[in-house]
Amino acid sequence: MKKIRPLTEADVTAESAFFMQRRQVLKALGISAAALSLPSTAQADLFSWFKGNDRPKAPAGKPLEFSQPAAWRSDLALTPEDKVTGYNNFYEFGLDKADPAANAGSLKTEPGTLKISGEVAKPFTLDYDDLTHRFPLEERIYRMRCVEAWSMVVPWIGFPLYKLLAQAQPTSHAKYVAFETLYAPDEMPGQTARFIVSGLQYADGGGLR
Repeated sequence: MKKIRPLTEADVTAESAFFMQRRQVLKALGISAAALSLPSTAQADLFSWFKGNDRPKAPAGKPLEFSQPAAWRSDLALTPEDKVTGYNNFYEFGLDKADPAANAGSLKTEPGTLKISGEVAKPFTLDYDDLTHRFPLEERIYRMRCVEAWSMVVPWIGFPLYKLLAQAQPTSHAKYVAFETLYAPDEMPGQTARFIVSGLQYADGGGLR
């Protein structure tokens, strides 16, 4: 496999490519200029989605142990947890932004496994305990930017993909890393429509070179 060049600041897509000015956003959302004349308290409610300093609560269970590399810290205010979990694109659970929060409870996450196979010398399977204890975890603060002109600042806990690939030992024939999701329409109602969103077919897949 070719050595992957680390991303630099120059590789980051310019923010102007994703975001519009405040009045353009209002226009795109269908909010008239009259809304701008509302009392300050009403305006505060109107724009509260884009604000928040609350740190998301840790999930129930034993806390994970992780490092916090300085290179991945940020002074940006984290998006409130209820906004992060209540406004998402996961078409497996439906097309509406609120569908994932409403329907994700039907997904059975235990027992759950991740299988690494293909052009590797050492294929293996991981469960949740492996994913959280087999590799040193680190927390990074990411700003997720969507082409729909909205963004979130969220903490991410995990480990670099290269560590997983190193254990699998890709062969000299390996060129790509492919990912394939679970196909379980009885647990993810959005999958009952096999072809949606510009021809997306389940089980969904993606790749990295």
